[in-house]
Amino acid sequence: MFEPAVQITLVVVAAVGSGWLADRMRIPAILPLLAVGILLGPVGGVLDPDGLVGTELLIPLVGLAVGVILFEGGLSLRIAEIEGSQRVIWRLVTVGAAVTWITATAAARLLLDIGLGAAVVLGSILVVSGPTVVGPVLRTVRPSRKVGSILKWESIFIDPVGAMLAVIAFDVVVAGAARPSLGSLVAEVAAFTAIGIGVGGILSVVAIFALRRHWVPEHLISLFGLALALVAYALSNEVVHESGLLATTVLGLVLANHRRIKTESLVRFSEVLRVLLIGVLFIVLSARLSRDQLASIGWGAVGLVLVLVLVARPLSVWASTIGSDFTARQRVLIAGVAPRGIVAASIASVFGLELEEAGVAGAELLTPVVFAVIIATVLIYGLGAGPLARALGLARKGQEGVLVLGAGTVERALGQALSDAGVEVVLATINRNDERGARMAGLRTYYGNILDEDVDLRLEMSGIGRLMALTPNDEVNALASRRFSDLFGGGEVYQLSAMPPPPGVEGTVVDLGGRQLFGESVNYPALRKAITEGSIRRTAISEKFDSRAFSDRHGDDAVPLLAVRDGRLLVSVVDSPTSLLDRLQPGDQLLWLPIGD
Repeated sequence: MFEPAVQITLVVVAAVGSGWLADRMRIPAILPLLAVGILLGPVGGVLDPDGLVGTELLIPLVGLAVGVILFEGGLSLRIAEIEGSQRVIWRLVTVGAAVTWITATAAARLLLDIGLGAAVVLGSILVVSGPTVVGPVLRTVRPSRKVGSILKWESIFIDPVGAMLAVIAFDVVVAGAARPSLGSLVAEVAAFTAIGIGVGGILSVVAIFALRRHWVPEHLISLFGLALALVAYALSNEVVHESGLLATTVLGLVLANHRRIKTESLVRFSEVLRVLLIGVLFIVLSARLSRDQLASIGWGAVGLVLVLVLVARPLSVWASTIGSDFTARQRVLIAGVAPRGIVAASIASVFGLELEEAGVAGAELLTPVVFAVIIATVLIYGLGAGPLARALGLARKGQEGVLVLGAGTVERALGQALSDAGVEVVLATINRNDERGARMAGLRTYYGNILDEDVDLRLEMSGIGRLMALTPNDEVNALASRRFSDLFGGGEVYQLSAMPPPPGVEGTVVDLGGRQLFGESVNYPALRKAITEGSIRRTAISEKFDSRAFSDRHGDDAVPLLAVRDGRLLVSVVDSPTSLLDRLQPGDQLLWLPIGD
């Protein structure tokens, strides 16, 4: 076993590396994280979380980390995005949760070698899903906005609900013959809800009061938010066990929806922290599994997963959407996304150990079964949600569409060329005349400022996977590029130079935004002049007429702009190690602009 410093370093490096690998392979990050944790823990024996920090300290640290993750989730919730769907969300986290609990409990009792008490606790744990797994699925699939908002809200609020059910189930099970009355159970639910909402609400008022009066220096706002989240979790948990998850969620929700404070610093810091915490937690919790626990996972766990996916989730969604305006296809997609995540793992780690100490039959199976469900549901929903959404017509295949900033001469010409080549294009502008002209040309448009905080509530982004900031204003282009780099990734945000840099000046504003398009000497005035004198042309590349033949024919009189390959877009950028022409293959469609006299 390595020294503690080496183990901690190993966990952090493995967490970051697993996230990178998942991004490169386009798979849910949880899969490599769990695999690495199992390899480092029960298989390799190089990581011992309990021996590293001790069980008494590890469990509270895990709880605090989960609270911070839900605080970050709460910061992403805006009430405006679920207008008209509040009743469905309320039903999903109440009626739907009850349906899942009952179904999972019955399945666990019938399919696993555990007692009724352990089955009840296991069923309550499997109610949760969580933003740590639903969020990546939504970013990959990018379904219609209405469905995506429902799934995001449910994934965040179902976690404290599941924690509350687990606490109640645990209390009932360990009470034995002295089972609590219905009145005491109702009182426990009321206390959990009141304390969680109360603590989160009071601390959010404190935060708003301090931030509006600028009592917190700008460079400390992120740490201020983190400290409040930790206080909310610890204080609420001190009064009612596990209610801290609800308190941190409410704290984030209130701050996110207050119009007079800016939460950008909070969100930016918490997102980075969330990614690190998720990676560390999954590795640490999976490393705590023993070889005996892994060996105890059998066909009963497989049957439980099938019941959860094919019975519990569809029943839950059906019961929650009765009387709503959701279409049958939307209900099917909602029913097709319910992976379990870090909250299920953390709760199972806590209650599994306590049930074993209480001598509850089958308690030793609780933790390994929950981890088996996490792995299976992440695989099923993570890999299957995309094809399902596309089959239902609620998401586009791939995210090759382009959000074009601007709708002037250059922007319309490029948008029209892309649209004619089969690429989804949206032109966004605040110029009404430009918007009208683009719309009359048959292009999809958005009239509004894409820098607005709530733009994603009004602009349907399904199928859109990159930004091209093409306006004749470097500052606007740079701001938009930074704004959308979080959504699309820095590699898919592009910016056209508005003007040539002054002689001898380096580090212009264009360097602060997206990847520079088309070439060092290509800028908005040059493109506008070339488009006014000609038009963007499309050439099919074949074995007979390849990129070399194109260069021989047109030489320096042509500027290669973009290429389309089986619906996938290739972009000419300054920072690419190879030119666009060198990347062309037979079957590609090359979009280029003649610039010769």
